[in-house]
Amino acid sequence: MLSSIYIKNFAIIDELEIDFHNNMSVLTGETGAGKSILIDAINIVFGNKKTNKVIRNEQFDTEIICQFNISNKNIIKILEEKDLADSNECIFRRKINKKNISKIYINDKPVNSSTAKSIGSLIIDIHGQHENQLILSDDEQRNRLDNFINIKEDKLLIQKIISDINAIKKYLSENSLDIDQYQSSVSLLEYEIKELENEVIDAEEYNKISEEYKKLSNSEILKDKVYQCLDIIENTSEQDITSMLSNINKNLIDINNIDQNANNLLDININIQDEVKSLSKLLEKYTNSINSDEEKLVMLNEKILSLNNLAKKYNSSESELQSILTDKITKLDNLKNSKSNIEENKNKINKNLVDYHKISEKISKIRKQKAVILEKKITNNLKKLGMDDCEFKIDILSDKNIITKNGYDKVSFLIKTNKKSKLLPLKEIASGGELSRLSLVIQLETRSNDDCETMIFDEIDTGIGGATAEILGNHLTKLSEKTQVLCVTHLAQIAAKSSHHYLVSKDKNISTTKLEYLSNEKRINELARMIGGIEVTEKTLQFAKELLS
Repeated sequence: MLSSIYIKNFAIIDELEIDFHNNMSVLTGETGAGKSILIDAINIVFGNKKTNKVIRNEQFDTEIICQFNISNKNIIKILEEKDLADSNECIFRRKINKKNISKIYINDKPVNSSTAKSIGSLIIDIHGQHENQLILSDDEQRNRLDNFINIKEDKLLIQKIISDINAIKKYLSENSLDIDQYQSSVSLLEYEIKELENEVIDAEEYNKISEEYKKLSNSEILKDKVYQCLDIIENTSEQDITSMLSNINKNLIDINNIDQNANNLLDININIQDEVKSLSKLLEKYTNSINSDEEKLVMLNEKILSLNNLAKKYNSSESELQSILTDKITKLDNLKNSKSNIEENKNKINKNLVDYHKISEKISKIRKQKAVILEKKITNNLKKLGMDDCEFKIDILSDKNIITKNGYDKVSFLIKTNKKSKLLPLKEIASGGELSRLSLVIQLETRSNDDCETMIFDEIDTGIGGATAEILGNHLTKLSEKTQVLCVTHLAQIAAKSSHHYLVSKDKNISTTKLEYLSNEKRINELARMIGGIEVTEKTLQFAKELLS
C-alpha cells in the first residue's frame, strides 16, 4: 500500500508531504484545486509521463518520493531478483534537475523508466480518463477471469510443463547433432582414438625411451669421454693421476717419519688412491654398458618422431597425449549415449505436450462455462451503477496449436454501453468514468491476493449521482476491504463512504496546491460544501452528518 508521498516543486505544488492509510481514502476539493495532481505525481515517479513542463520553479530541482509497504510476495520476489528489495518497504524517488535531466531510484538504487513502470504497475493500478489502465491488456483480462474461476493450481501445472519443455529444448539445441554431423563426429573420434592408441605411451615410459634414445645416439661420444678419463687416471706416463698420487704418498711418508702429527694427511691420500681405483673400475664397467645398437636407435627415433608429430597435431606435449586419448574416449561414449538420450528427451517433450493439452483443454472448458456467470454478474452490477443499457461479454478464442503458460485461450472483454452500439473491446470505450466503473466491478468479482495493493480511481463518478453514487460508494468500500483504495471524487455520497478524507485546496495568493487530512468536524464542512456548493447551510451540514452516520 501507499504509505506516504512527498512532492517538491512540481506543477502547482511548492512542497507537500502526506501520509496515507489502509482501506478507502477520498480526495476532494473545488474545481481547479489540483485533485488529480497526486495521480500525475505517481505517474511521474513510475516513469509513465514526460518530465517537460513539470518543474514549478526552474531555479530549483523537482523531487517526488512515494513510499510503499509491500505484502504481496510476488512483488517482493521481483524486487529481490532485481536486487532492489529492502525488507517490505519500497521507496520510489524521482528527481528532475533544473536542466530537465531526470533520474529514478527504487530503494536508493538507480533504475530505468522501463523497470520503474513494470514494478510500479504491479503496486498501483490507476484508473483515470487518460491512464493506460491495466484492465485494457489481454493478459490482465485473462487473469481477471482466471481469478474468478480459481484455476491457480492448474495454471501452475502448465507453467511447470512449459518450463520443463523449454529446458529440454535448450538441452537438445546445445547437445544434439543432425545425422550427418553425428556420423562425421563419431568417425573422426574413432579415427583419432585409434591413431592415439597405436602410439601413445604414458609420461614415465616416454621419459624412459627418450633417455635411452639420447644414450644410444651419443654412444661414441660417451665411449670417447670414458677413455679420456681412464687415460688421465692410468696413463703410463708420470702425468697420470695414479702416478701423481703415488709420488704424493712417498712424500707424505717422509713427512710422517719426521712429524707423526701429519699422519692423517697420509691416510687421506691413501683413501683418495682407493677412490681413484674404484672410479677406474666403474668407468671400465660403464664402457661395457654403452650399446651401439643401430637398429634399436632407428626404432626409438621413429617412435619419438611419431609422438612429436601427434603432440603438434593435438597442440600438446608428448606427455599429455595419454590424457587427450582418455578425453576423446569419454567424448565418443557421451556422443553415442547422447543419441539414445535425444530420443528419450524427445519422448519427454511429447509426454509433456500430452499433459499440457489435457490441462489446457480442462482450463478452456472451465473458462467458457464460468465466463457466462461472470458476464451476468458484471452486467448486473454495471446496471446498478447507472449503465442501464450496457452488456458485458467475455470472448474466448482457443487455438490448440499455441503452447503458452496460460493455455491456448485468448480472452477478450467486450462491452456495449447502449442498445444501438455493438459489442466492442474495452479499449474502444470513450468514457473514462464508464471504464473506471467497469474496472471497479471486475475487481470486486475477481480480486485475488496476487493483485496490486493499491487502486486509484479518478473520474469514476462522472455522469452519475443520487442512489447510483451511493451504490458506487458501497462498491468502493467493499473493494477497500481487500486493497487500499484512493478515489478522487466530487460526490458527497462517495466521499462519506471513505475511512479517510483529504482536502485538496489551492492558495490563490501564491497559486500553490495544499493537501490536508480532515478531522471529523472539517470533514462535515467539506461534505456540506460538496452538497450545497459555496454556501454552507444548516441543512447541508445536517445532510453531511447523516451521510457520515
